Amino acid sequence: MTEKRLLELTGDAEQNPTFDLPCREVLARGQKDIVVIGPFTEIEDEVAAVHQGYWD
Repeated sequence: MTEKRLLELTGDAEQNPTFDLPCREVLARGQKDIVVIGPFTEIEDEVAAVHQGYWD
């Protein structure tokens, strides 16, 4: 799930401070070549369902 989508669910909850920076940008600056697979937008709603009701 993207951070932007998670932010839609969590709002300003202190338990989930957001950091809107794509993981590809963070990992590109590391010492190892790490390949990111995704995004898996076709299952994002399924992933988001796990968070429903928790952040209210």
